Amino acid sequence: MKEQSGYLTRQKNFILFFILFGTSIHFSLAEGNPFVAGARAWGIANATVARHDQFSIYGNAAGMAASGQPALFSSFDSHFGFEGLNTVAFAITSPLSSDLSGGFSVLRFGDKFYNEFAMAIGAGHRINQVSLGMKVNYLQTAVNISSLSTSHRAAVMELGGIVKVTPALSVGAHMYNLLQSSYSGDLHARVPTVLKAGFQYSSGETVTFSAEMNKHTDQPVAFRAGLEYRFLKQLYLRTGISTRPVMHYFGTGFSTLKFRIDYAVSTHPQLGWSHHFSLLYLLKSAKGQKEKHPAGL
Repeated sequence: MKEQSGYLTRQKNFILFFILFGTSIHFSLAEGNPFVAGARAWGIANATVARHDQFSIYGNAAGMAASGQPALFSSFDSHFGFEGLNTVAFAITSPLSSDLSGGFSVLRFGDKFYNEFAMAIGAGHRINQVSLGMKVNYLQTAVNISSLSTSHRAAVMELGGIVKVTPALSVGAHMYNLLQSSYSGDLHARVPTVLKAGFQYSSGETVTFSAEMNKHTDQPVAFRAGLEYRFLKQLYLRTGISTRPVMHYFGTGFSTLKFRIDYAVSTHPQLGWSHHFSLLYLLKSAKGQKEKHPAGL
């Protein structure tokens, strides 16, 4: 009886996934942002296109430029409380020179019945006040149920840039799927193309506001904005909002010289709550520098 109950639960989750996919709410396309990772990004509605940090490899790779410290990152997302709709991600980034940084990331969504896998390598280079970034992704989707077993693959390129207009203001832009790639297989489904543009404004080291707009190939223009408030030197509060659909975000974070721990929740008007947790470990402490939380995740 217990086995039958487990089987029915898995089938219900599998059906739910395709409902999400058909209504364009699937995690990897949430708000037009493919393969989102990091609880800090979720806490500010994923408005990160103009931010610099070690793990901009999950968003705009230009933000990795001159990141300063090598770091390891992992995250876990539980979407809408349904088994089989979880995301696990891991990344490592490192400066290669004073103005160049590189990174490698992996991300997996789903379970053994349906899953998506993304592996990427990227780099960000700073030239004076301009940062440019490029990333190459290997994508794979797989379905494995009794009546259907299939797998599709694609290679996708991204390109982005960030301009530091003033010490407090940065603007950024990013394009996902620059070469209009398609998945392998009989259907030749095209990988979505996503364009993003936005800004970040920081008031000292206490308050940071960011906003952006994005255009997904099959969806209208969407907007999102986030606010982060730093208090007690090591603690952070975050909130954000996005459109299409209207979603709300809340988060908190704690940082030390070696670790960054972040947690966030997001709420969908029909599907409910999602939970996001991430951990960042700096491989080398920045001695003699003020403690600073990464600016993107």
